Amino acid sequence: MDEIFNQTNQPMENESGFESDIAKNLEEVNPQQTEAELNESEAVFAPSAPEAEEEISLSEDADFAIAWSENQGSYSEGIAKKTLNFAKLQGLKINSVLDICCGSGNFLAEMQAHGKKCTGTEILDSYVEYNKAKFKNMDFYKTEGLLDFDHLGTFDLISCNHDVINFLPTIEAWGRFFRMAYRHLNNGGILIFDYYTKRKLFDWNEVVYDENERLDYIRNIVSDGKSSTTISDIYYIRLNPETSHEISAIDRQYSLNNYDVKFKRTENTNTEYYFENSEILDEIKKAGYRYLITTDSNFTPIKSIEDQNRLHVIAIKREQ
Repeated sequence: MDEIFNQTNQPMENESGFESDIAKNLEEVNPQQTEAELNESEAVFAPSAPEAEEEISLSEDADFAIAWSENQGSYSEGIAKKTLNFAKLQGLKINSVLDICCGSGNFLAEMQAHGKKCTGTEILDSYVEYNKAKFKNMDFYKTEGLLDFDHLGTFDLISCNHDVINFLPTIEAWGRFFRMAYRHLNNGGILIFDYYTKRKLFDWNEVVYDENERLDYIRNIVSDGKSSTTISDIYYIRLNPETSHEISAIDRQYSLNNYDVKFKRTENTNTEYYFENSEILDEIKKAGYRYLITTDSNFTPIKSIEDQNRLHVIAIKREQ
């Protein structure tokens, strides 16, 4: 049986019988049960978040949000579905959701499609503009950083997806984030986040290319080999998908063709910081969370975390 475990990968103490209930239910989410089987068996996976029906008018500043949603949005929707499924299996209530650095709102859109009251914070103006135009029944706040949400209320679920927490430059800042989230969770509330591990970021140097009918994507990753890695995301949006597809992303990156008349370029660069897994999980426990699960992207619990490139963490607030 998969068990809830803390930073030493040992079972936590059973308090108020809550751990035993969750550990029992985790039998239903195990490596032998595929995501396809979960999709079939759980009604919570339907319907998908609806697309905006009306065309929205946005400034050029919103180009990055549009491109990011096109490239990464389905991943956020998938995480939302898995979160809803996890909560259902554990008997945990989710009525209200706060998504920290919510990006283009895809995670919240999936939550709203299942009747949840949704709030998002975002650092980039382009995302705020995009989300306010596309999602009329959600609250979005422009913030100065990940820790700028203490003015908001309490929630059943707080999420921080897409390794955004790696933006915090010190382990003390990670601890402050966990404590602030704890204060803003209702009893029985869930904090979920994912992060790139030190194993992944320490010597990650790579250029990644991808493309589809609407845009091309280049990710340039450079590690300093000490404490951080810089990740630049560059999108080339096709102004005319029918005539511009013959030019590749590599051509545009190295200026081998005159692409300005066929593509619109938008980009964003972030620095991500890494720490030992034990330091991160210890900060979560010190923040007061009594139940902690580390998982892969399918929410399958993982006990041997040191050989993972990315970890998803589910922490549950349970007061006496």
